[in-house]
Amino acid sequence: MVQEYLEEYATLDFVEINRYEKRANFYKMGATSSYIFKKNGHIDKIINKHLPFGIDDEIDVNTYDLESGDLILMSSDGIFENVVEEAEFETFISNIKNYPPQRIVYEILNYTLNHKIQTKDD
Repeated sequence: MVQEYLEEYATLDFVEINRYEKRANFYKMGATSSYIFKKNGHIDKIINKHLPFGIDDEIDVNTYDLESGDLILMSSDGIFENVVEEAEFETFISNIKNYPPQRIVYEILNYTLNHKIQTKDD
């Protein structure tokens, strides 16, 4: 969709967790990738396949099984789209995934600020 001077779109990045069924539904539209760092060491990367609202009308819905101890990471594009070395980043997260949530956020922010980035973003 081409617009003259105003962009009117929004992204969607939403997760619905059913603790009884141990399942997560990810709803994504124009959002950056999300991660599930599994307790067993496996990493699921949920990749968005659609454009934002206002440009596209389809929403990606992905369902994943969860286990106690899994870590779900969702972030704005300023973090995950700036990662240059994805394998290094995934190893970094695997090493801190047992930290308290606020510390994980702090560590990810520091990682992003102190490593090579692809673009300057907020």
